[in-house]
Amino acid sequence: MCSALLVTAPLVAVPFLTACDGGPAADLVIEPLPEVSPTLPSVPTIPPPPFPLQYPDTSYSVFGLRRRLETTIDHDVTVTGYIVEIYAPPECPEGRTCPPPTAPNLWIADARDIPADGNRLQLVGYATSQQAIDDVMEDLRRGREQPPESESGQIPIPTDFLVGNKIKVTGRFARVSGAGFNNSQGLMEYRSHETLEAVTPPEEPRGR
Repeated sequence: MCSALLVTAPLVAVPFLTACDGGPAADLVIEPLPEVSPTLPSVPTIPPPPFPLQYPDTSYSVFGLRRRLETTIDHDVTVTGYIVEIYAPPECPEGRTCPPPTAPNLWIADARDIPADGNRLQLVGYATSQQAIDDVMEDLRRGREQPPESESGQIPIPTDFLVGNKIKVTGRFARVSGAGFNNSQGLMEYRSHETLEAVTPPEEPRGR
């Protein structure tokens, strides 16, 4: 009597009958498994960075300065950007004693329209007080500008900082400045600058 056997083939296990003489049955059929085509998600398109990390002159963008934080923090760097906001000391009502205002500081960004909650870089240390800036500006108007002696080590107070100006500024990138400003994302302590694009300054009121 012939017996049924189960044979495991590389592709599929199928039962077949042996012939009575011990050979395989003539009607043996081996069915391969269906091919499996894996379904993979499409490769995502990674958007380009919003600004270059560095410009051809090797100065950083604000974006690039912070993207390379591990190599730029606590170093002297050069950044190119637009002045988007300048701190204005609050007016003290006449007859009242007000606390001293914050030292002069401003914010630069990679575009003129970066909002206040966007990627901005605070620039500090270019003047000790607003009065010092006003005095230099008054001397400039009267044609008696007196830059500090180079031996003094004092940094000339900038007279061309206006919202909208594009500047290339060099300074120390750190989380805490010598004057006590601090920012966990880093701020810049001023050393020098170059104005690359200047907006038209506002006209002064007549009679001044």
